[in-house]
Amino acid sequence: MGAAAGGLRLEHDDQVADGICAKCGAPYESVIGVLYEDDEAIAIYRADIFDHFHRDPEPRVVLSIAVGDWRDGTDRTDRCSAAIEAWAEGPRVRMAFSDRAGSPWQDLEVVSWQLTSTEAEAGPLREAFLRLAGHVARKDRRLRRVLKTRTTNPPA
Repeated sequence: MGAAAGGLRLEHDDQVADGICAKCGAPYESVIGVLYEDDEAIAIYRADIFDHFHRDPEPRVVLSIAVGDWRDGTDRTDRCSAAIEAWAEGPRVRMAFSDRAGSPWQDLEVVSWQLTSTEAEAGPLREAFLRLAGHVARKDRRLRRVLKTRTTNPPA
């Protein structure tokens, strides 16, 4: 019944939505997925994929991750979300909590509150959010064009 150690897996369809950043007018694509651990849904995520992010000309992904209890009988007060920016830097994918304006979940009534970057960084769910974001960055093939890392030859 259970999954392998670590047990995280993601599922997504191939739907892509287009959007425009309210702050800078930069176009982006959005994709959505669900994260499971031991066959139980533990989070949903939306990834906004920017070829040029407003603070930086480099490509960037803004992950909005909603975590909590998804079982029948629960509602949005049982869940919260945080936003994490991810970008490729040399051989690594870097991540930072974000205060990106406007939760993508408000219209869907999925969560009752979105953590600020300060709350997420200092809160008890910090490691959980980063673990989930790392898994999405590694496993969601739709993000690869933006998050592909570059390896350099080590010095001789």
